Amino acid sequence: MSALSSVSPIRGREAKLLTIGQVLNLLRAEFSDLTPSKVRFLEDQGLVTPERTASGYRKFKASDVDRLRLVLQLQRDRYLPHKVIKDYLEDLDAGRQPSLPAMPNTKVVRGRAKKLTKLDLVSQSSITDSILSAGQGAKLIGEAPFGVNDVEIAKALVELQKFGLSPRHLTALRVEAEREVGIIEGVIKPVLTRNDTSSRARAEHLARQMQDLFNTIRNEIIDREIGQIDSSSDA
Repeated sequence: MSALSSVSPIRGREAKLLTIGQVLNLLRAEFSDLTPSKVRFLEDQGLVTPERTASGYRKFKASDVDRLRLVLQLQRDRYLPHKVIKDYLEDLDAGRQPSLPAMPNTKVVRGRAKKLTKLDLVSQSSITDSILSAGQGAKLIGEAPFGVNDVEIAKALVELQKFGLSPRHLTALRVEAEREVGIIEGVIKPVLTRNDTSSRARAEHLARQMQDLFNTIRNEIIDREIGQIDSSSDA
């Protein structure tokens, strides 16, 4: 029996509402890295929707705990992104009987590892020699052979050029990204010390989760600042 098939609803306690601390106590034996911030993040992603008291405190039904357990298992055992998990849960909520989402296959890994020539990079991104040279000078794009990440960065640099922004304006982005990678490496280092295939997969999964959280914080900060610009224009 798989770990996912072992999920069983907590019956007879649907009327009892649990605090986030009580939920952590229930699930931490199975998910030792579960934290209040992670539960709140999953709520922000629309994967679990606890009730709120008049004072704003989260209260979880037994079905919320089962749903949260399923989400965590899909993340841990199948390495699924939030969007895939959300679609699967929406199918369940609609009364459909979807198949469990497939794990990411090796084609994704091979595609990410594929190396490209300069001709490939130019044809896929329309980047010019001058932008490419500046992007490499700013250490935003690597040297040939290029990877798929270089292609996506090249596409963005081409678009940003239309706003009068050159790669040298984006050095701070690279520096901040390198800082984030340093934080991530510090967190996953204990997992990697086990030096086996499952540990490496687990480490990448954790790294992707932290990447999502960093992206959420960054996007929300930018959104907040842009909102203030819009508000000031209405004054």
